[in-house]
Amino acid sequence: MTEKIVKKIGLIGKGSLSVVIPKKWADSIGVRPGDEIGLIFDGSKITIVPHTQEEPENINILIEIEEPDLALRKLIASYVEGVTRVKVRAEYTELLKISEKLRESISMFMLRADPNSRIHEIIFDDVKTDITSTLKLIESITTEILESLVNRDYEKATMYHREFMRIYLHFLRSLKLNLAENSVEPYEAIDLLLSIEYVKELVNTFINARELTSSEIKCVEKLIELTEGSINALLVQDIDTAVNTASNVLKLLKNVDVESDFCERCSYLISKISELVLGRCIRNKACRCKHFYPKV
Repeated sequence: MTEKIVKKIGLIGKGSLSVVIPKKWADSIGVRPGDEIGLIFDGSKITIVPHTQEEPENINILIEIEEPDLALRKLIASYVEGVTRVKVRAEYTELLKISEKLRESISMFMLRADPNSRIHEIIFDDVKTDITSTLKLIESITTEILESLVNRDYEKATMYHREFMRIYLHFLRSLKLNLAENSVEPYEAIDLLLSIEYVKELVNTFINARELTSSEIKCVEKLIELTEGSINALLVQDIDTAVNTASNVLKLLKNVDVESDFCERCSYLISKISELVLGRCIRNKACRCKHFYPKV
């Protein structure tokens, strides 16, 4: 259960601030007077977490390359789960083949392979990127994919789609690492995960359609702007702007002709992204009365 209280900030010396936290909160996370704590700042909020001097547990994962497709899925799953090092048992030539396949989905890894051994290592590089920057990149690539399909440039759309999937996996890895560090709220993480899944499904729907009819192309041209709007609503920090953007997208969707299952599906996914933005507003008590319970 989430509890919320208001406290005044105190001044210590000339340049430090302090705040008193309730004892029952400290007890619940095992913090006592004299203990060290960790402070995490993500640009908008400060999170307090217990601090430990213990070294993180090393996770040893060994993957056998007997069935290449299964081994590839295990490697991708290891990456998404935040694993840094994976040992691989395989012949050297088999490892090279699967690493080529792996680079289609994950570009940032290093291969430590010995031609005279059957035990090798794949090291996934961790490049720290904030979630907002990754979402902005996803928005840009999604727009490029839609515009390429409208222009019937399927080769370009396929190229952007591969890049989209790489960033999608990186986003999942970053989100889980942020959760592990308590630098993102669980509710926020769920919303972000759902939204990125809707965006991925939207992109896959467009890619799989390929040959569009003239009426569907007109539909896509309208949906491009609405797709940008729905993703932008997720990125906006100001809750008023986010709600207004999402609301406008939902209103404009009603004016889009959905004569085919393809257009109907795309409209549905865009509406779900916008609905997630409204859900985030509902969680913000400060804006409930203004946007959802206006004064009579």
